[in-house]
Amino acid sequence: MSEALPFEAFAALTPINGLRPENQRDLYRKLAPRKVKAGSYLFRAGDANTECFYLVEGELALEDESGKRIKTITPDSDAAKHRIAHQAPRSVSARCLDAVTVIGIDNSLLDVLLTWDQTGSFEVNELTGGPAPTESDDWMTRLLQLPTFQMIPPGNLQTLFMRLETVAYKANDIVVKQGDIGDYFYVIDSGHCMVTRESPTHPKPIKLADLGPGASFGEEALIADTTRNATVTMMSDGELLRLSKDDFRSLLHRSMTRQISQDEADKLVAEQAAEIIDVRLPSEFKLRHIEGAKNLPLYLLRMKLSSLDKRTPYVVYCDSGRRSSVAAFIMTQKGFNVQVLNHQALSASAG
Repeated sequence: MSEALPFEAFAALTPINGLRPENQRDLYRKLAPRKVKAGSYLFRAGDANTECFYLVEGELALEDESGKRIKTITPDSDAAKHRIAHQAPRSVSARCLDAVTVIGIDNSLLDVLLTWDQTGSFEVNELTGGPAPTESDDWMTRLLQLPTFQMIPPGNLQTLFMRLETVAYKANDIVVKQGDIGDYFYVIDSGHCMVTRESPTHPKPIKLADLGPGASFGEEALIADTTRNATVTMMSDGELLRLSKDDFRSLLHRSMTRQISQDEADKLVAEQAAEIIDVRLPSEFKLRHIEGAKNLPLYLLRMKLSSLDKRTPYVVYCDSGRRSSVAAFIMTQKGFNVQVLNHQALSASAG
């Protein structure tokens, strides 16, 4: 990476500053500065937004569709600390007033990293809404006691039970490994597991939780389409039920993640029938957000759920749909009435 942008300056960019240091450094090592000639367009209004850009050197003019200049961005301006005109599709054009240097980052990669890091606090989901599960409870009883599964249409539920696969494990077997691509959602039928996470700052894996019959894990990597954020190892012989990624998404996740349009959300808010929650980072929220939205970053969501009223319907959103889908799944598991705002709405209505 060019010395034109030292690592410290890169790590302070929004939302790069929301990543873990090890992910910041890995991303920094992959960057290659891009030089663009004076008078050229970095992108034009209407273009698909697949890559986000940060200005390192030179001056950029943001123009509307008629060519009228809206804003000038220089490396020392506040706008240079954020992704340039980060709407999807692009709502403005970016023209180089002189020779400029920019860095580009694939939007999907950055969003996956943000989602992975912000869901890093491993959560054990007990498959029961009442008394703690016992060894005598069968797996179907445990599943049906969870509010999550009670939302699934009967036809989907029947198919889901048929698709669940029972897998036997021995003590010390690794069920999922940190960093691997997510492939299954798991429910413990018998036996116990230990959850650990590796960290560059700790020489040994950190123990996060012990899981027993009635616990589930693995959904976040499937929803966010990212890698596992922890390792789960069998502490004893046992049997786990697993659901493939495709079946999880079609039979379970889609039943829970209800999409809502901007018009529908506006109507609910106007009628005081729902509240909007922005699950992005505070720095992203500060730059632009939907009027009336409350900022509750994904990484704080679980800790702050007790401050939310389960009698109030909620609409969650981010700028890609990935973080908001994870948020909706977490909240639904805890008994909240939540819908996901179509992520295109942010471009249309955020100021």
